[in-house]
Amino acid sequence: MAGAGIKTGQILGASDKEAAYPDGQGFVPEDVVATIYRLLGIDAGRVYHDALGRPWPLATGDPISGLLA
Repeated sequence: MAGAGIKTGQILGASDKEAAYPDGQGFVPEDVVATIYRLLGIDAGRVYHDALGRPWPLATGDPISGLLA
C-alpha cells in the first residue's frame, strides 16, 4: 500500500518458514477494507439497516494501526 497517509518503507507481519501461514498476528481482507475507509475519512463502524430492519455493517474488520501514519 502507498499514499493516503500510509507509513512508507515498512514491513508488517511475518510468515512461518514455509511462508504458508502467518507467524503471529495475521490480517484479513476485512482489516484492509476498514483501513482504507479510515484513510478516506469514512466511519467503518457505521451500520446500515435494510427495509426489514436487518443490520448491515459497512466493514467488519479493524483498521491496521501499523499502516496508519
